[in-house]
Amino acid sequence: MKNTSCANEDAVTAAARTGEWTPELMAHRDGCMACAEVTLVVAAMAADAEALDGMARPLPDVGVIWLRARLAERENIYRRATRAIVWVQRATIAVVAAIGLAFAPSLWAWIKALVAGFDLGAAAGTLPRAAGSPTLVMVMSLLVLGGLALWEMTAVRDY
Repeated sequence: MKNTSCANEDAVTAAARTGEWTPELMAHRDGCMACAEVTLVVAAMAADAEALDGMARPLPDVGVIWLRARLAERENIYRRATRAIVWVQRATIAVVAAIGLAFAPSLWAWIKALVAGFDLGAAAGTLPRAAGSPTLVMVMSLLVLGGLALWEMTAVRDY
C-alpha cells in the first residue's frame, strides 16, 4: 500500500473544518486525490460530530446504571417473594366480606341498635326523606373506606 500524502493536506484539512477555502486550495483539492479523500473524511466526521451534538443528553454514569439495575433486581425479588402473601391477604378479605354479607341481615338489626344510641345532632332530624338514613350512609361509608384501605395496604406496587 502506497502512502499518498500531500504537502497541502494540513491546509486542506483546516479549510474543510472551517469552510474557508481559497481559490488556489480548491483547485488543488479538485486535482489531488489525497486531498479530495481528506475533504470527504473531514466532512463525514463533521456530520457525525453534529449528530452527536444533537443528542439530548449524555449517558449516565456507569455507577448509576449499576445501582438502578441492583434496585430493580431487589424489587423483582421482593415482588416474587410477597406475591403469595398478598393473594392470601386478598383472599382472606374476600372471605371475611362474604361471611359478613351472609350474616348481614341478622347483624343489621344489631348495628342499627348500636348506632341508634349515637346522637347524630339536630341536623339528622331535619334531613329530607330523599337523603336516606344517616345511619345507613355512615355505616356504608365506613365499610367502603375500610375496604379501600385494606386493598391499598395489600396492593403490589409496580414502580
